[in-house]
Order: sequence, then structure tokens, then C-alpha cells
Amino acid sequence: MSESPLPRQKVLWIKPEYLQEILAGRKTIEVRVGYTNIRRLQAGDILLLNQEHPYRIRRINIYPDFDALVAQEPADRIAPGLSPQELLAALRAFYPPDKEALGAVAIELEPISHAG
Repeated sequence: MSESPLPRQKVLWIKPEYLQEILAGRKTIEVRVGYTNIRRLQAGDILLLNQEHPYRIRRINIYPDFDALVAQEPADRIAPGLSPQELLAALRAFYPPDKEALGAVAIELEPISHAG
């Protein structure tokens, strides 16, 4: 048996308009709130975006709230075309305060090459 475990895989559903930004390489950071299943993710894990696009987690950072996340993460890599203030408003429009209270998670993604 192998001594190094295989990376874990998880399906992550992304809205089509955001998925297109990821596939084009403009969006490299996905933001979620700190649900238990999201907090279990680790760098190196594989995410199968919408069950068909494999991406590796390059890094994952957990913040206490969206303010802290937006202060540390580049807004243009999360939501191309939005300023940090617009990104903060968009996150809060999507996630109500009780969800934000779970913490904010930045997941940096990198595509998995099929070459080789």
C-alpha cells in the first residue's frame, strides 16, 4: 500500500457565470462560508467543479468574516471587475449575517493539467 494518501475529492457546485470566470483563469479564488464540509478542505484536495472540471486547492484561508477576507484577498481574483467594496456588498447580498458568522473561507484553485 502507498504511504502517501491520495488527495480527497469533493464536488463543488459553482454558478455558471462564476464557473466560466474560473475556467477562463480570471477567477482563481472561490469564497464560501465556514460550513463544516468546507472547513474540512485542505490544500492539495481535489475539487470537481460542477462534477466535471478538476481543480486542486492551492491554499485555503479561513477568516472571521467577509471584512477580514476582503482586506487580505485580492478582489479581482475572487470577482473580476468588482472593487473590494463591491465584492463585500456582493458577498453580503449572497450570504445573510448568520451564514457570515460561520466564518469566511477563501479557496485558491489551480486547474489540474491533463497532460503528462
